Amino acid sequence: MKIAIMGTGAMACLFGARMIQAGHEVWLVSGWKEQVEKIRFSGLVLSEEGQEDTVLHPNVTLRAGDVVSDGIAPDLVMISSKGYQTAHTVQNALEIIGTETRVLTLQNGMGNAETIAGFVSGDRVFFGAASVAADLPELGHVKDTTNRNRSPLISIIPFTRKMDDFGVELGKLFQSMGYNTDASVVAEKYVWKKLCVNSCANAIAGISQLENSVFSNDQDGFILINQVCEEVCAVANAKGIDLPYEETRAYIHFTLYNQHHHVSMCQDMHHKRPTEIDFINGAVVRMAKELGIPVPVNQTLLHLVRLISKNYDSQWID
Repeated sequence: MKIAIMGTGAMACLFGARMIQAGHEVWLVSGWKEQVEKIRFSGLVLSEEGQEDTVLHPNVTLRAGDVVSDGIAPDLVMISSKGYQTAHTVQNALEIIGTETRVLTLQNGMGNAETIAGFVSGDRVFFGAASVAADLPELGHVKDTTNRNRSPLISIIPFTRKMDDFGVELGKLFQSMGYNTDASVVAEKYVWKKLCVNSCANAIAGISQLENSVFSNDQDGFILINQVCEEVCAVANAKGIDLPYEETRAYIHFTLYNQHHHVSMCQDMHHKRPTEIDFINGAVVRMAKELGIPVPVNQTLLHLVRLISKNYDSQWID
């Protein structure tokens, strides 16, 4: 496949590297000039514990139009930006989205697929969840920190909820990258499972500035996780998604227990950047309101993160 990934953050670089290893033509498109130049001149370094570093050479550009300089539109455009940047990112990608191009989002939270479908016909949009992790230790270097004991690592669902041949090929693509993948309509439950993990981890980590293994092993963190999880499961089940509380709670604690990792929202708040809270706990709150379900803990976390992120410059920090 010819694949264009919109972004050069950790997940964009990780997926780009794995796609190159699987034999695909990959373009990284980003406005992050320093990252683009580093990858262009030195390659993209991929590291993983227990493995030797690998240097890969994706096509990388600041201008989306370069992707179609050969007159051939990509088979797949992957949106890999923060949720609050999705509309802008898709608008930038429109010039390379051909009549047969499909668009995929594995972004955090919910609502991104709906945004994309506002620009591209819904029958060409796919969404899902990625239970993978990566860091950028330095420019041009991505580190794969994925816990491969979880399954599936990738879930892919057609926006129309009607699987087609391209959806099947997407599943094969991620399988060829070494990721256990479920590409099917029923895989939507894994999107909700990932939303639950993100709702439990991101806001708590961002507010506390603690890595996952610390707050999840603390009694108060343990209680907060359980309360958030219970609320998300209630919303999911009301929408017809089978998300049992006890099973999901156990999965989340297992996921976070030994994860010595600062999640993206923790990093964003540490560096005083905007967050994706409106697409994570905010999405839970919006759907709960539509269903008439109380979610007071998610709502409190939503308002706390918003309060902090709107007032970084006024914080009392020595």
